[in-house]
Amino acid sequence: MEQSTLINDAIAYWERKRLVYNGVLACVVFCCWGGEILTAKPHEWLGLAFVLLFFAAIANVLFCLAYPIDLVLQFSPLRAKWKRCRWGLFASGLMIAGTLAVWVMLRDGMA
Repeated sequence: MEQSTLINDAIAYWERKRLVYNGVLACVVFCCWGGEILTAKPHEWLGLAFVLLFFAAIANVLFCLAYPIDLVLQFSPLRAKWKRCRWGLFASGLMIAGTLAVWVMLRDGMA
């Protein structure tokens, strides 16, 4: 199969999943910090926005780690099986990201 076709397949698959990934992480953030976000004073919003954007950027950089894994497996003889099972990579990455997000957001409350 042509290289550009495999790359286009990876982009189409993972960019649709990015919407779900960001939506789930946004729900996690709102569940953990929703009260603080909604009751923040205007002068506190800039700090909150910076923290949220910083962690959103990190989460999306980590999401991009799926691309090289996906492409390596697509270029291998396991391509057909991988295409049926790559949701597992997405699910495990989402669980790890969600767990890390909760840990980061609630660690001050646990100390």
